[in-house]
Amino acid sequence: MSSTENTHIDDKQLLLKIKAGDERAFELLFKHYYPHLVIFAQRYLSDRANSESLVQDVFLKMWEKRSSLDIRSLKGYLVVTVRNQCHNELKHQAVVRAYEKVDNAETEVWPEYRETHYLDRINKVINELPKQRQIIFKMSRMDGLKYREIAEQLNISPKTVEAQMGKALKFLREHLQPIKKQILTMFL
Repeated sequence: MSSTENTHIDDKQLLLKIKAGDERAFELLFKHYYPHLVIFAQRYLSDRANSESLVQDVFLKMWEKRSSLDIRSLKGYLVVTVRNQCHNELKHQAVVRAYEKVDNAETEVWPEYRETHYLDRINKVINELPKQRQIIFKMSRMDGLKYREIAEQLNISPKTVEAQMGKALKFLREHLQPIKKQILTMFL
């Protein structure tokens, strides 16, 4: 048996123990992957503290969702999840920088329309989506999961995820059209 097969079997055994709530197995997993994932996250974020925090959050979420996780490749799952969270963090940082830029300019263009107003409106429209479509949309756009990953987690076909995302995006475009230009003006 090759060493990759041994690692694969060990990962599967670790996953089974973690799903059963074995904290020692989770600690072994954490100690093995954490340093590598922090270095990986730093390539995206260029910030050690932020990278450490992000990777810790990934492990925390994994522990919290341990009983419902369906992971085929532990290393693959962790790398993809950290990468997706890095992308989300970079998007968040860009929005914060854009908002600070607008805020620092101290312009009083439409003072009633601030970021919270837009975010509240966007969240309200998202919450109007049918429940499953809302879950799929949030998993894709907020958690950064790929359609295949969403399909696996929800036990549905990737085509169903794709169709639901298409309907969600159409709904959002239609319902957010009136404020689209204002949002773009604010963040550009």
